[in-house]
Amino acid sequence: MIRKAEISDIDQLVEWVWIILEDMELTLLKKADPIILKDMMKQAMEDKNYRYSYHRALISIREGKRAGVCFGYRGKLEPTIDKAFNEKLESIGIKEPLFQDAETVSGEWYLDSLVTDVNFRGQGVATELLKTIPAIAKSENEEIIGLNCDQQNKKAQQLYLNIGFKKVWECKIGHHLYDHMQWEVH
Repeated sequence: MIRKAEISDIDQLVEWVWIILEDMELTLLKKADPIILKDMMKQAMEDKNYRYSYHRALISIREGKRAGVCFGYRGKLEPTIDKAFNEKLESIGIKEPLFQDAETVSGEWYLDSLVTDVNFRGQGVATELLKTIPAIAKSENEEIIGLNCDQQNKKAQQLYLNIGFKKVWECKIGHHLYDHMQWEVH
């Protein structure tokens, strides 16, 4: 079952997002206390405009437990998507934003993050989440879904190719090279 996230899911959402942020090896994670950053992220998640707002999250439920999540938004929103979190960073004297590199473009619905809980990996959770996204993209007047896949993550690349994504360009986010992939969902 897939459902929209609720405010009561925020603690779990932060932990899942943190997995991705650590994999990305973002500079900010080495400069600030993770407990403080996670607390600020929890607060930002209540803002409906934030990249990782619980309003933007879909959760897979398996056996009554949260099995995975995905976050996404229209690409044209990228310039403002991190305002809620960046303001919190500035309030503690950090002027460097969490994300410094562009990830998406206008004209696509961007799948920002997809995480399967470690206890549910290999059980089709990511595929189930991916299959719900076309309806969301279309409801927001987008017919292209975009994402970035770390070039080292061959398993994820294969999953995306199997769903229908195609590599359209390469980009660097943080210290990693990514394939920007798109899926046309007319």
